[in-house]
Amino acid sequence: MASQGLRASPEGIRAAKTALTDKTWSQHKLAAALGITRQPVSKFFAGESVSRTCFVQICQQLGLSWQQVAGLPENVISQAIAKAQPNKVDMDALVWEVRQKRQGKIQDQCGTLQMIDIAQTVQLMDIYTNINVLEKINSQQWREISDLLKDFSSESNFNRLGGYEHQKRSAGLEAVLCHSKLIVLGKPGSGKTAFLQYLAIECNKGEFQPNRIAIFIRVKEFIEDTKGESEFNLFNYISQEFLNCDVEQESTTNLLTQGKMLILLDGLDEVPSENADQVTIKIRKFAQDFYKNKFVFSCRIAAQKYRFQGFTEVEVADFDDTQVEVYAKNWFVAVALKSREDGEALGNLFINQLNLPENQHLRELAVTPLLLHLICLVFHVKDQFPSNPAKLYEQAINILLFRWDEIRGIKRDRIAHNLTLPNKKHLLFQLAAINFEQETYFFDKENFQQLIAELHTVGDISLDLTQLQIDSEPLLKAIEAQNGLLVERAQGIYSFSHLTFQEFFTAKKITESSNLQTWHNLVNHITEKRWHDIFLLTVSMLINADNILQLMKQKIDLLLGDDDKLQYFLTWLYQKSSSVSTHYKAVAVRAFYLVCVERSSYHRRRAFAHTPGYNLEYALVGNIAFDRDLALDEFLSSTIACVNELDFAFEHTLNDALALDHAHALTIAFNEAVDLVVEPELKQVLQKLKKQLPHVDSDQNKFGDWWQAKGKSWGEQLRKMLIKYRNIGHNWQFNEQQKELLQQYYDANKLLVDCLNSASFVTPVVRQEIEETLLLAIADIENRLLA
Repeated sequence: MASQGLRASPEGIRAAKTALTDKTWSQHKLAAALGITRQPVSKFFAGESVSRTCFVQICQQLGLSWQQVAGLPENVISQAIAKAQPNKVDMDALVWEVRQKRQGKIQDQCGTLQMIDIAQTVQLMDIYTNINVLEKINSQQWREISDLLKDFSSESNFNRLGGYEHQKRSAGLEAVLCHSKLIVLGKPGSGKTAFLQYLAIECNKGEFQPNRIAIFIRVKEFIEDTKGESEFNLFNYISQEFLNCDVEQESTTNLLTQGKMLILLDGLDEVPSENADQVTIKIRKFAQDFYKNKFVFSCRIAAQKYRFQGFTEVEVADFDDTQVEVYAKNWFVAVALKSREDGEALGNLFINQLNLPENQHLRELAVTPLLLHLICLVFHVKDQFPSNPAKLYEQAINILLFRWDEIRGIKRDRIAHNLTLPNKKHLLFQLAAINFEQETYFFDKENFQQLIAELHTVGDISLDLTQLQIDSEPLLKAIEAQNGLLVERAQGIYSFSHLTFQEFFTAKKITESSNLQTWHNLVNHITEKRWHDIFLLTVSMLINADNILQLMKQKIDLLLGDDDKLQYFLTWLYQKSSSVSTHYKAVAVRAFYLVCVERSSYHRRRAFAHTPGYNLEYALVGNIAFDRDLALDEFLSSTIACVNELDFAFEHTLNDALALDHAHALTIAFNEAVDLVVEPELKQVLQKLKKQLPHVDSDQNKFGDWWQAKGKSWGEQLRKMLIKYRNIGHNWQFNEQQKELLQQYYDANKLLVDCLNSASFVTPVVRQEIEETLLLAIADIENRLLA
């Protein structure tokens, strides 16, 4: 006989609406929390008949007595139900009773997290951050390498091999609600276990799937606890778990049969290979026998052999910016044991520094919770990120290679009997370096197999190739599943999980085989921006960086060596900077004037000094509190730059607002310059030019007409005076090739300075020699060496 329906009384509906408002919920959110459709919720609030089970669930979720909401005394309802179903077990009452008995067990199993390098456990709910999932599994999509390269080159879609940002995401809880059988796939450390623990805790509290009882099983422990038995019996294991909580087997059977369980199996990939087939069969049979229950399994993304009929697969998405921020703020309270106020303040400092341009590589790693924890841990030491990121990257790689499994007592199967940890690292070094050199960030298993064979042939690595020569895919899958350093981007196409890891491995390969030829090969890439991080990592890992830095300096000096005009320009740069009275290093002053020339020479400003993280004088001495000479030349150069911008704006009939901005900027810069001049003759000349300028604010049209008629002549007069009195403002008239060479020269010098600052050790003599000859013409360098 069907369960008798119930309807809410008018007073009960008012009480329910008040409770819903107090929770700031909508009817849709209430239905989602219950794991039911919206229809019975709508009927409930409309006073229509609703099944007794749904009625009780809704009232419990709102914290109301279902008897009072129905407007009937409790004994009337109980008698009616008992009369209608004299022989039927009251499943709602049984669920409630068993949940009470199991509450402590679930809290003990799932209430805390053991985090790497943290002595004490951390309360799950203090740090948990809601996850999102992708319904399209990347590794199951058919794509070509050319398609992936298009995404890689598009910053809006692909984050330096970190993951696809344009894919549709949905909340993890929503996926569980939508599918009765779900497998949550993810990379190592992506938050799969924490998500299942969260589901168990929420169900245990009656906040999620309140009509079910959570059972959380670590597959590794299930295998260990049942290994001595003749078969891996999941029903017996669950029954014993419930017996330990004083729940009789008959009740357990009833709950399973009626579909009242939320069964959470964590870590399918942790099954030893010798037990994999048998365990898979047992789990599949159990899910089929007790199909009415809700199942959620977790597994690493590459463990494709664990497939179950009727299960939907989703992939845990990388953290987005909001999730990173939430996690970090929670971390500094829950893990660093700060007060809520202090923890959030430190979290804000962490996020602000993480978002700086120079920390892009750390942001790339922070999308994985396990690595974000490591980054927070390192930051917490000094409330700042380390100056040498290579050590942090090495820690992250070691965590993925062995420490994460080691801490949890997991032993992975070895694919090749002599694929030791050093061999595996060496293989990754070679794979990273060869592919980076060839600019092939993606590869298939055939490329991988060819690489293994080549390395074995030349003796760079020793492996048992008998099986690997037949099929290298198991090795690829093992590295992906066990370590998360490689990922399958599409069917049969792989890459490193983060470009940062590939760059680190490439630099590691260079440092391991350090010789003169290796250094020359590296230095040949000095003008390629994609190699800049390789240079920085390499010098930071070398015991002594003298040789590589000297080779870099020689290569940079030769960039402009064949162009007489550019060599003459560098000579002027040296002479001008030498004429200035300042307490700053000569090289910093040369860098300052190089930027001034770039700023004042071109109408469309692409000045390298304004590129985030690429200010050479800042890299040399930090923020320059300008001396009078430097400040004066800065304002005069800015004035010339505004003259060029105005000429361009009027010649190309750009909008008036843009021209007006340049006019205001010109007036401000020029007035500041005039105020700084102390030389009587120059001051008189500049004041005369100042009087010729119409006031921009008084009549904008008049200023525009005047500039079109006399602006070019005014600018030429100014330029002549600056050349005469300050030796600046030269119209160098570089062609496009020379401009490009200067840009490369500037960037390469900036890289060299960054490498000097990043190197673990440079002898004082070499450091001084490089700094003193930076930004000098070849003839001036030779003269210095001869002096």
